[in-house]
Amino acid sequence: MTPRLQEEILTVLKQFSIILSIYFLGEGLQKAFSLPVPGNVLGMLILFFGLYAGIVKLDMIERASDFLLDNLAFFFLPAGVSLITCFSLLEGQLTSILIISLLSTFVILIVTGLIIQFGQALLPGKSETPACRKKEGFAAGKLTEKRVD
Repeated sequence: MTPRLQEEILTVLKQFSIILSIYFLGEGLQKAFSLPVPGNVLGMLILFFGLYAGIVKLDMIERASDFLLDNLAFFFLPAGVSLITCFSLLEGQLTSILIISLLSTFVILIVTGLIIQFGQALLPGKSETPACRKKEGFAAGKLTEKRVD
């Protein structure tokens, strides 16, 4: 194994350990205080505010999070297999499941948009932080990314 490969492996392991530490912190807070919010959601909030405040720098978790996002579809496989194994329970409910799925999708889109607008109104000068990426030329069909520093 080359030194460069060893360094890359250690970098990714370090980034995964940061993400997992934040996740376990959220789980620990949820268990310690018996909060009604799931621990993984608390972990995501801690990570978000850490990135926003600059405590966690994007380059500290970028490669590991890019890997997780690139392979996100694999995380839905267990749920899909569970649905297939329980298909007999869902057999007569296809119409109601589709209606609920469509309605909840629209509700999520609307609520997300309202939260973003509220956040931008609350923090007018902070619409982009160093942890955010600015996509330039997106309207022109170019998908180049430029980091905002």
